[in-house]
Amino acid sequence: MGNIKLYDEGIKRLEEIVHRLEEDDLSLEENIRLYEEGVKLHQELKKILKTQEGKLKVLKEEREEEIQEMNFLETEF
Repeated sequence: MGNIKLYDEGIKRLEEIVHRLEEDDLSLEENIRLYEEGVKLHQELKKILKTQEGKLKVLKEEREEEIQEMNFLETEF
């Protein structure tokens, strides 16, 4: 569950960054710093999604195998 919490917090922070970048009162340095933070955060969030996607794929394959085994057992009787 840690990755999901990190993902949710990351999305919230990314939304804050976008909101701040849309404001006109930032200096060039602050704009660049926030942009860099947003890019790094985006990369981290993509990694979390890929990891979760892999876990879901494994769970799906395991479930499909269980269903096939159940179908096989049902046809034997």
